[in-house]
Amino acid sequence: MTISGTWESRFQSVVDAFELNFTERRDVGAALAVYHQGAKVVDVWAGEKNTENKIAWQEETLVPVFSVTKALTALCFLILASKKKFDYDRTVQSYWPEFSLRGKGAITCRELLEHRAGLYALDTPLSLADFRDRPQKVYDALIFQKPHFAPGQGQAYGAQVWGIYTAELFKRVQGESLQEFFTREITRKLKVACYLGLPEALDNRVATLYPVSTSERIRSAISHLVKGNTTEGRIARAFIFGSKSIKRAYLNPDPGKQGLGVFNESWVYRLGLPWAGGITTARALAAVFHLLADEAEPSKPRFVDRTLLREVTRENALRYDLVLQKPLGWNLGFLKEEIGLYSPNVEAFGHSGMGGPVVVADPKARLSFAYVCNKMDTKLRPEKTLRLCKAVYAAIHKT
Repeated sequence: MTISGTWESRFQSVVDAFELNFTERRDVGAALAVYHQGAKVVDVWAGEKNTENKIAWQEETLVPVFSVTKALTALCFLILASKKKFDYDRTVQSYWPEFSLRGKGAITCRELLEHRAGLYALDTPLSLADFRDRPQKVYDALIFQKPHFAPGQGQAYGAQVWGIYTAELFKRVQGESLQEFFTREITRKLKVACYLGLPEALDNRVATLYPVSTSERIRSAISHLVKGNTTEGRIARAFIFGSKSIKRAYLNPDPGKQGLGVFNESWVYRLGLPWAGGITTARALAAVFHLLADEAEPSKPRFVDRTLLREVTRENALRYDLVLQKPLGWNLGFLKEEIGLYSPNVEAFGHSGMGGPVVVADPKARLSFAYVCNKMDTKLRPEKTLRLCKAVYAAIHKT
């Protein structure tokens, strides 16, 4: 296995862990970037962008990152709030009056962004094609939905619907789409290869995704059912024994007959779905989040208010999530995981994505890192991802 890129010698163990993901975890193509104390210390890639044509993963290869996109969406709201254009504690309906229908009038923007509004799923069946062809159907599904539990009285991860609601809220606050704002304020202003709504000219740079096959998924589900008290085991049992929460959250909108393979389609690239449509490189993700993780660097642009950033970094009393079947939380839309999973520090935040990708910002350590891949894993928090997180922290603690 050839590892391309650059890294400082003190991070050799991180690169070794990255290589093990190919030899032991069967990664196809992937990239990893680490920024520490203002400097890029790891920027590596390996494997294949496309196995059918034996196309190698290149320095500028892009890949969809699924729910890591939620951190990018949350960042856009944070920028608005820093400009005093958005208040997390105002009600959603104060920006978007029709949102108040069906008992949603008291829901705050904070509750919506932190998955505590009871709006983790839609009753109206939707398809991904509806976002391209039937926007009114999507809009009506949002405003006529009633909460599945009393807002503020529980937590349930809106795997898909979170992004649908936040996209409409953002448009009401800013007067332009989230994709337009992101392109101007992040992609162009920061000059990074990070996209919500990919330009057609860049299609040939995108790696082919390899979703988990049906047989792999069945084998994994059986294994976790037998093992017992794992996140995947709890989810499998809840799904089998009648919980509607998980099915509602993950399977509507319906991706269609292609399943997750539809995210290889160029028309989906254009949608820039705010919950799963981000297309980027590890380097770009890590660079963007280092602006939040390393405020000690005076040359960096300050586009986030420090008081708000402290809200993101504060320790979160994690709640048991009805969909993810484990304790975790969100601060202003950014994921706060159990201590020791991605980071040993309570200040760390970011988001993970289906199949393995992750971005983490850790202001305490002045650290950011991102991992992206095109071979999807069966686990929500795969060993290949956790291996890299542990290796990164082990390396910085040695220095």
